[in-house]
Amino acid sequence: MTQLYSILIGYAFGNLISAYLISRLKTGKSPAEIGSGNPGTANIGAQLGKSYGILVLALDLLKTILAIILCHYLFPELGRLVILTTGLGVTLGHNFPFWLKFKGGKGVAVAVILVLLYNPLWGLVALLIALALLLWCQYLALGGIMILLADTILGIFFYPLEAWLILFVLLLIMVIRFYKDLKDIKNGTAKKVDLLKRFKNRA
Repeated sequence: MTQLYSILIGYAFGNLISAYLISRLKTGKSPAEIGSGNPGTANIGAQLGKSYGILVLALDLLKTILAIILCHYLFPELGRLVILTTGLGVTLGHNFPFWLKFKGGKGVAVAVILVLLYNPLWGLVALLIALALLLWCQYLALGGIMILLADTILGIFFYPLEAWLILFVLLLIMVIRFYKDLKDIKNGTAKKVDLLKRFKNRA
């Protein structure tokens, strides 16, 4: 039951959609009414400026960390698994918030902090693999999915079965949230993002 409780607490934290708050304060509109309509870092950063995108990212990371810390103290018997059970809840709350009719973000920032917190070494390896893929293909969707795909593959060899199963569920959720983007990639209509070019232009 403690695992279920940690998921429910995580879900409550996940419903704190920072992009929605910032978009409302800045424009008077919800994220669904601007840009791609996604309440996440990329859309807010593209529409309102880099500083606002960074703020959304920081708040998404913060809510995930706070939820994990709370559940760690409430359910110490879960050990390190509490990171993934709570993270699963945060992901579900962020991606499917009840107060926005279950239409939320895609949970990339949450995935990043989860893989790093659960196992810093293999999480970092997964992030580097995802970054390399993103720089090569320039599709944000593939980069986001690869974070969890790489960590899930590594988890076959290095993680307990229960942790691996949660990672696999998180991967499935990520694929579902990026399904439209994957179709666009297949059809050749997806937008590419050249991160190196953006970095050089800002340098």
